[in-house]
Amino acid sequence: MTRNVLIITGSRTHPAQTGGQLHTSGIAKSLARLGYSVRMFALAGRQEDYRGTQTDQRHQLIETGLVEDINPALGYGLLQAGFRRLGLPRFWQYLLMKLGWASAPLRTAVREADLVLCDHPYIPPLGRSGADKPWYLISHELQYRQLEQGPPMERRFAAWMRAVEAKAPSTYRDIMAVSEEDQDYFRRHDVAHRCRLPIVGSAIDPKDYQTPAGTRDFVRARLGVTDEELLVVFAGSKFGPNLDALATVKAFCTAEEAFLKQEGIVFLLLGSMESSAYRQGAMIATGRVDTIPPYFAASDVGLNPVTWGAGANVKLFEYLATRLPVLSTRFGVRGTELKAGADYVEYGSSEELKTALVDLARGRSRAEWRRFAEDVWQRHKHYADMLEVVRRATDQLRDFK
Repeated sequence: MTRNVLIITGSRTHPAQTGGQLHTSGIAKSLARLGYSVRMFALAGRQEDYRGTQTDQRHQLIETGLVEDINPALGYGLLQAGFRRLGLPRFWQYLLMKLGWASAPLRTAVREADLVLCDHPYIPPLGRSGADKPWYLISHELQYRQLEQGPPMERRFAAWMRAVEAKAPSTYRDIMAVSEEDQDYFRRHDVAHRCRLPIVGSAIDPKDYQTPAGTRDFVRARLGVTDEELLVVFAGSKFGPNLDALATVKAFCTAEEAFLKQEGIVFLLLGSMESSAYRQGAMIATGRVDTIPPYFAASDVGLNPVTWGAGANVKLFEYLATRLPVLSTRFGVRGTELKAGADYVEYGSSEELKTALVDLARGRSRAEWRRFAEDVWQRHKHYADMLEVVRRATDQLRDFK
């Protein structure tokens, strides 16, 4: 019998625009491909979803077995927008769900589901409604640590979120942990020892990153990058760790402009971490884009320069899936099994970055680096391919049978 799975999210997930949305989308697609009937329900939409011409976007068939609905209530959208402008975490979602204040469409979705997945601890089980359903948590990272590392307004809520996450093992039937760090934390607070806590890491679906023949040449021509130049992509959203890392990359490109020009190295800053597109020296920024796989197809190296944050970076798995050799800080590969030298090129200082870039540009041919990246993917796909990861998780969770 097909099981009906409901995934409640804070905002619209498709098309994914952040690492967290990619993570949730990958879980949803994998469940659908494993034979479950999956419905996603977003408590709030994006700005365009509340315009009169975009009402058709509030119910979308994503693929066979997977649909996404957006809560039509304008009030939820206004709350979402207001809290974002104030720089506040979305604790309003937690309060509304905890008190059982849900829209009629959400209550219907809960009633029709066999089991419910909550995307982030900001979404607890819905009051008394659906009390007979098994509720699961999708953990992307320990949210209280993210708040601790955020701006002053967010830090005020870190202790509250820490209490929420400490109670998670008794609040939900079980938890899909994103890393061993999350798993250990929740296990320490699982006083009843009832949660199995399977790890569903920041894996991705490699099928989503396949591109037509000729994509590489087309995108590079549009960007003004020659085939001889080494294109190093850094993908990221407007998120604290990414923005700090972006500042270091821009400073490096400015200070080493002559070196980069001499070596034929160009940095592609991909995603919403830059608000608009531009080209400046050895840097090309895209701003927000509708789809990212073509840019990965055009690139030669995947860069992860982050030095703080929580959880694992989805961008790292995207690089692996698109067979890009990875250039990363040691912190950037947290939450993976990647080993420096054998699986990725590591750097710490600006001088080490220069040395690594020269090695990537001259040490091996592009074909040899691609074969290197293919070998890395094959060694690590057991936790980098979302379909394999979700299949193992559902085998461990009793309600999914």
